[in-house]
Amino acid sequence: MSGFEVFPIASFLVLIILIAGRIIYLKKKGIHITPDKRKTGKIKILINTVFGIIMLLWFFELAKPFVSSSFSILPESITTLLTNSLPTKIAGISIITVSLVLLLFTLLHFNKSLRFGLSEKNPGKLVTEGVFSFSRNPFFLSIDLYFFGVAILLPNYFFIGFAFLTFVSIHFFILKEEKFMRKVYGGAYENYKLKVRRYLGNNIKE
Repeated sequence: MSGFEVFPIASFLVLIILIAGRIIYLKKKGIHITPDKRKTGKIKILINTVFGIIMLLWFFELAKPFVSSSFSILPESITTLLTNSLPTKIAGISIITVSLVLLLFTLLHFNKSLRFGLSEKNPGKLVTEGVFSFSRNPFFLSIDLYFFGVAILLPNYFFIGFAFLTFVSIHFFILKEEKFMRKVYGGAYENYKLKVRRYLGNNIKE
């Protein structure tokens, strides 16, 4: 088992620790970061269940080298590596590292405005400074970069497909979130949107 094989699962644990640590810190400060509990519809329960199963499958495939397991839930045709070059592995590690650094700064620059879920009763303050001055969605950008980095470091059909699904899902969620932001923050968000692009860049109108 090489360091290249251990790095993905280790970096994933770092990602979880960063997010969980920030959540715990804000909760100790008495800040509610999730919407109030409401009745969950059957469709939402189904979506959450499917998402949970997929994430468990992804984590199992990611952790196989770490636990020295040759068993795979997925067919060999899906998990067969497309390439095994050193430059590709270095590129994957570099992208994952950048994603974790971006995530760390994003969580810090969110300050007390970090929220999971859309709630008009508890929206938090509109953050436009720090990493938010060059990306309106640095949190989602860091997640995209992370899964992209894993797909490069472990370039098989499963991880590449998972990264693609992540990009698509996050993009549609961002579109939904933008409607929420316009409704809650009004002109302040519209002005911010004119200055900073959705993913990366500023002073360019979309």
